[in-house]
This record gives sequence, C-alpha cells and structure tokens, in this order.
Amino acid sequence: MTNFNLGTLSSNPSHFSFETPDPTDIYQFQISSTRNVNLSLNEISAGDDSDLRLFRDVNGNGILDAADRANGLVASSRNGSNFDESINVRANAGTYFAEVSRFSGSGTVTYDLDRSATTPNSTLDFNNLLPKEFELGDLSGDVARTGFISDKNTADVYHFSLGSFEGVNITLSGLSNDADIRLIRDFNRNGRVEAGEEIARSIKSGITSDIISNIKDAGDYFLQVDQFKGSTNYTLSFDHFTTSEA
Repeated sequence: MTNFNLGTLSSNPSHFSFETPDPTDIYQFQISSTRNVNLSLNEISAGDDSDLRLFRDVNGNGILDAADRANGLVASSRNGSNFDESINVRANAGTYFAEVSRFSGSGTVTYDLDRSATTPNSTLDFNNLLPKEFELGDLSGDVARTGFISDKNTADVYHFSLGSFEGVNITLSGLSNDADIRLIRDFNRNGRVEAGEEIARSIKSGITSDIISNIKDAGDYFLQVDQFKGSTNYTLSFDHFTTSEA
C-alpha cells in the first residue's frame, strides 16, 4: 500500500500520474469548507481494472482505518475493465481519503488521478474534471439519456463526437430542481477544463429546460450536467442533424 498526502484541495484542478505494483493506493487530502469534491481516475492501463472510493476521517487520526471503512464511506465508483472512475460529491470541511484499489490485473498498473474542490450552488465554479463517465460515441442519430444528480452526485459527464456534416442540439429537461449544462472541447486531451475549452453553456434558473443549440464543428465533446440546487432526475436529449458545413 502506498500513501500520499495531497494537502488542501482547491478549485484549481491538480493531476497525478502513477505507476505502481501495489494493489491499493491511499490519497489523503483536506477541504477547508463545504465543497464539491471532484475525483477522476482515468488512463487506467489496458488489462487492468481499478476502483475508486472516498472515505472521511471520522475519528480524526489521519489514518484510513477500520472505523473509517465502517462509518466513513462517502462515495464509490466501481466500473468494469479500465473504464474511467468518477466521484463528484458535496462534502463538509475535514480530512478525506481517496482509495484507488485494483480489482483485477497483475504486475504494474498505471493511472491518472485528477482532483479538485469546487464551490457548491455556483455557475462560476463548475466541476472542472472530464472523466468519460458516459460514452455516447459518434452521434449518427438522436440520443436520449436519463440521469439523477444530487449532493451525492453533483455532476454527470457525457463524451461524444461529431463527424463532418453533422450537428447537434442539446436539451436538459424533466427537472424538479435547478441544474445546468455546459459543452466542452478538451483540446489538449488532459481531462481537465481549461481556458478556452468551454464552447457553450445554459444556466437557466429553476426548472426551465436548458438548451445548447447549433453545434456543428466536427470533433470530440464533453457535455456536463451540473447540480445547482437540490436533487433532480433529468432527461438529456441530443438531437442530431446534418449540415452542409464540413
């Protein structure tokens, strides 16, 4: 087991690339106030399967121990194969442990772990990590997905691409509390949202549907659904169209 102290997380996303033969790695960090903790485990080596869990240090001893495992589990992500793992959860000030544990594979495993702590109930400080949580592939027709966001899952991220002569209109609807969407191009493919990579956003108040229209440039995209307030189911619609523009 390898242990790291990451210090206090901030809105500025940080990145860690690691290669290890160990079955489990523990990352300790702090948040100084109530924040949305965002974790992305990505670039997991082919043939390996690693999971991600977040624990609170319930007894304040600075060690991930039996008490934390029994009473401090905050969230977990356990996808199959080497698919990205993601945790986005509202958490109070305190000390936390992110645990990366190998589910399958042998020898050395490599992965990237990105993390940030952003402001809840904000349209200025969105989740700024881009795990491929939901893979839609190349949009060749209309696609609809349903989901749920809350304090225990403050953001969902959808990855898709458009080819030449293709376009899309995107609608977030079916809300019972306020949520927002924004569209991102990760131009440098580093899995983090940086200056100039946000293409569009819709941040209408209340339960009014959010819409991003007339996206026509070929390439890869990430669509984020972000909680603004409370819990809500949602429907996310990608309405595909053809265009004369390559």
